[in-house]
Amino acid sequence: MSTLLAGTIVKLRVASGAVRRGARSAKNAVLDLAFPPACRLCSQLIASDRDFCQACWTALTASERQMRQGCERCGHPLGCRTQDPLNQGLDHQAAVILESQSDAEDEPSGCPQCQGETFHFHRVVAMWHYHGLVCDAVVAAKYVSQSPLADALGRRLGVVLAEQLSEDRPTLVTYVPSYFTRQWVRGGVGVRTIANAVASTLGIPSPSLLRTARQIAKQAWLDDQERLHNVLDAFQIRRRFGVLRSPDLSNQHILLVDDVFTTGATSNEVAKVLRQAGARKVTIGVVARTVRSG
Repeated sequence: MSTLLAGTIVKLRVASGAVRRGARSAKNAVLDLAFPPACRLCSQLIASDRDFCQACWTALTASERQMRQGCERCGHPLGCRTQDPLNQGLDHQAAVILESQSDAEDEPSGCPQCQGETFHFHRVVAMWHYHGLVCDAVVAAKYVSQSPLADALGRRLGVVLAEQLSEDRPTLVTYVPSYFTRQWVRGGVGVRTIANAVASTLGIPSPSLLRTARQIAKQAWLDDQERLHNVLDAFQIRRRFGVLRSPDLSNQHILLVDDVFTTGATSNEVAKVLRQAGARKVTIGVVARTVRSG
């Protein structure tokens, strides 16, 4: 091949690449004109590389620094106290249930929220405080019609988790499932979109590992004791004709994604199921954590 011909081919390739980039830019410009990028929450027009307007972003992230300085074990921001730890005030039967779970993560803690608690999960990473506009975002993201919002929340959570778990990266991402009747009402599983966005950001697989074994009442309507009993034995590893549909969980570090962490009853129950299936460690990653004053 002559030097002239080789040079011509290189120039054609460069020109072709420029044309493709120009076409993509033109396509994006047309889409922006037809469907102007808008804030996922308030619909105010924003730049195409943004998910939220400045006002919403400032409100959403106001607690992010505080949450990153929280207890690594339960995710509660240090310096804040809650009215009741997870099992404070539970009846004898509930206490026996907790104490009998021999495979739990039983580590000492100086945190006023989780001191003396027994968990099946290893750690909680909570991105924001469940308050104000964050509540609105989390509730809206439960519905599949708000998938762009759920995806944006998941991508941001993925960034936070990548920083927090840089020295102990999970090997799989999954999510807390919901019963089919609730999926029908919401059009699907909004938290699955969040989990998939987290997994994409972290670059690790996100299989659907779990299913609900029965209908459970909405946790937000229950007190702490009722929450614990409400989710007891409510989750299972997915199977088909008795055969596991999930990958081998032996020695896996699983990142369990949910939208909000309140008492930890649901996360703890799901983590128990994953640990019993062979998982080495379960880390909880949530968009927001409830912080009760008192």
